[in-house]
Amino acid sequence: MNLDQLTLPQLKQLSGRIDKEIGKRQSASKAVVLRKLQKLVREHGLSLDEVMASPVVATPRKARSKTAAPAKAPLPVKFRHPNNRELAWSGRGRKPHWVEAWLANGGSLDALAVAAQKLARQQPDVA
Repeated sequence: MNLDQLTLPQLKQLSGRIDKEIGKRQSASKAVVLRKLQKLVREHGLSLDEVMASPVVATPRKARSKTAAPAKAPLPVKFRHPNNRELAWSGRGRKPHWVEAWLANGGSLDALAVAAQKLARQQPDVA
């Protein structure tokens, strides 16, 4: 059907027919779904009124604690930069940039571990 050839009154008439057809099909579709629901509810010994009146029961999830978790103590320092005492790393998680730079320049993790041990003997850990 070429809509370009129809006049405005013809298009309005067609639009009305389309709206009526859409309404019929929606009603038919709803009726089919309602029949399916009624059958399903009957099979389980319920009525639609009971299903609609009952609250939705969600499966319980793991209960969350209402109190905040206690703060974790910082991990002990395993690696420390020999020239800058403030640069420290516990050895867990991603390597800090200064460790990666140290390794890229030919340094070893053993040297950083030794530096951490020496500095730990000299003064207590701050980081």
